[in-house]
Amino acid sequence: MISLTEVNRFTMEQDLKSHQYQVQLKSETFIIIKRGIVWASYVSSVLLLVVMLNAYYFDREYFEVELLGLKLLPLGLTLVFGLAAIRVLGIFHISVTQTYLYLGLLIISWCYLLIGLDSLSDSAMQGIESLTDVLVLVFALALFPNRNLMLLGILPFLTFGSIYHFTQYSATPIYPITKFLCFLGIVWSGQKIISGWFFKAVIRSIEKKKLLQQFKRLALIDGLTDISNRRHFDDVLIQEIKASLRNELPLSIIMVDVDFFKQLNDSLGHQAGDKYLKSIAAALNGALERPRDLVARYGGEEFVIALPDTDLTGAIRVAEKIKRAVAAAELKHPSSAVSAWVTLSQGVVQWQEGMEASELVAAADKLLYEAKANGRDRFCSE
Repeated sequence: MISLTEVNRFTMEQDLKSHQYQVQLKSETFIIIKRGIVWASYVSSVLLLVVMLNAYYFDREYFEVELLGLKLLPLGLTLVFGLAAIRVLGIFHISVTQTYLYLGLLIISWCYLLIGLDSLSDSAMQGIESLTDVLVLVFALALFPNRNLMLLGILPFLTFGSIYHFTQYSATPIYPITKFLCFLGIVWSGQKIISGWFFKAVIRSIEKKKLLQQFKRLALIDGLTDISNRRHFDDVLIQEIKASLRNELPLSIIMVDVDFFKQLNDSLGHQAGDKYLKSIAAALNGALERPRDLVARYGGEEFVIALPDTDLTGAIRVAEKIKRAVAAAELKHPSSAVSAWVTLSQGVVQWQEGMEASELVAAADKLLYEAKANGRDRFCSE
């Protein structure tokens, strides 16, 4: 029968998982929006160039080119400084406030230019309404993951386009209003469909990343003791040997074995033996003080410790500390021939230039068995 505590624990785990998904989803959404704004900036640069060429070659008789330059200047400066900042800082280092400030300036600059194009010409400049429609599509695509932000981005252009059409072409507001509502409805419904695909893709991506992390953890971490496994230790040891050779710094390892562990399993059972292995692993981890020091389960009741930048004297001090830590844990051992508590045998060795990783481990293993032969509950060094 499931207890109330288990139900509450399950509910809390589900709430935590949901919260983690929401946080990651929000983060992924913001990254896509930033990339969309960068894309909209490049498209805006092309559109600005098109406006300048169109104004110079086809519409010079409608207004003075110098006045048009003043209208183009805010948008041009916004794009230049905005893209330069993105280039220098990097898209991932731009804050939420900076992103939305730049987006606001970009939209305002476009609105200022559109109003300026309309006010500068005695008759309608060719393409103003088409330009407005293109801007609606550009900002709708750039901001589609966030519906509210997308609406804030396109409403100024939809409103301007409707007013412009009414003042220039329509005798009644029916067509501009119809166009406004149709555009808004199409963009709204399209965003709903596309964002649904997007959110599903993001969730799949998050789940894939978590699955890969789990696989990586399974490949590197011992499932019982929650410390590094033999494969991870072997890889790290090879890298540490290279680092020691390159930097001319010492490297030592300690091979550790639980004394009379088979007898312990026979007397207390395998479940108790597993529990003891977890406690011993925790004691070994607690005896290490530096982030680069690594303890791993090497197999069965055998552990191994890598001590970078540590000579033999330093490694012996760690071995003594390990002995005290396991003694302090007071793990009863009814079948031990040397103590009423769990004890360890250790082999301590320092790497010498020219030694391969396998040779270093073999040397530590030899010293470990020497410690066992000399009565256990001790360490031997080279």
